[in-house]
Amino acid sequence: MAMNIYRIKITMPDGSRGTCHGIFTDGFEAVTQVMADFPEAKAISAIFVMKGGAQ
Repeated sequence: MAMNIYRIKITMPDGSRGTCHGIFTDGFEAVTQVMADFPEAKAISAIFVMKGGAQ
């Protein structure tokens, strides 16, 4: 399965924001993984950056 790079944006209830990059199979997996790590997040978005490495 191909892995892709996503930029993750997180907004917390107090209004603070964070951004990170990660490797996931798709945007849905990216969001669900981050939701598990930050269950209190007010908003999470996953933006496709590029296709991953060798397959």
